[in-house]
Amino acid sequence: MRSLAVFIFVVGLALAGGAAWYVFTKVQAAEARSGAAVAMVPVAVASKDLKFGQPLSREDVRVVQWPADAVPENAFTSPVDLFGEGPDAKPRTVLRRMEPNELILKTKITGFGQRATVATLIEPGMRAYTLPVDAASAVGGFLLPGSRVDIILTTKDRSGPTARVLIQNIEIVAVDQDTDPDRIEAKIARTVTVQGTPEQVQALTLASSVGSLSLSLRGFGADSMADAGVLDRNALLGVVEEEAPEPAPVEAAPPPEPEVKVIVRRGSQVEVKTMQ
Repeated sequence: MRSLAVFIFVVGLALAGGAAWYVFTKVQAAEARSGAAVAMVPVAVASKDLKFGQPLSREDVRVVQWPADAVPENAFTSPVDLFGEGPDAKPRTVLRRMEPNELILKTKITGFGQRATVATLIEPGMRAYTLPVDAASAVGGFLLPGSRVDIILTTKDRSGPTARVLIQNIEIVAVDQDTDPDRIEAKIARTVTVQGTPEQVQALTLASSVGSLSLSLRGFGADSMADAGVLDRNALLGVVEEEAPEPAPVEAAPPPEPEVKVIVRRGSQVEVKTMQ
């Protein structure tokens, strides 16, 4: 009986040791595979807080190792690509505020020697168009660079005023001469510059000559399109125009009876009589 207990103990100990060794070898193999699969590459990140319009210098940038399969396409992996070669290379300018250790991307800085102007903010294929605004049409001064708005056209003719949504979800790139997207304080502007397609710019140019334009601010992430249609005074006030009654049919007058002429001769006299 005692020998059976010893046998069972030895067998259990062997099984436990074998299971522990199996788990250990599997963990070691997984760590080896994961360590070999992760390849790192150098990328440029901000070394401190960078603000809009600030010239980018080498002191503002540091290089860190980043997983190669997670590097964005427009990141900088070489100091030469970021700062150029030679002492005559002109600096780039910051277009978007960046926090320390944030990746520096091509969309966040200008080209060599370029300043942070509206031209550097316009996307390829787009055009800039400036609209005159006031406190009412510019949402009380709460429009900022980077905001998205709908543009409403109001016209007036002999039938009364009408309003329609001309363009939806268009981006503002500048308020007056301010292109800083990090500004948060309200500002009563005189002009607002938007970027749109050539067709949208054509529509805005024509619309400004036939009516007045006003802006409607969209909430963050509100990119849905709505079919608002045209709103006139009757639709606004809920007035339903009654259709004019159809005029009663006019009976046609009966055709006149044909005249009958009779010639009467009495000797040398001739007389014409008309009979109906």
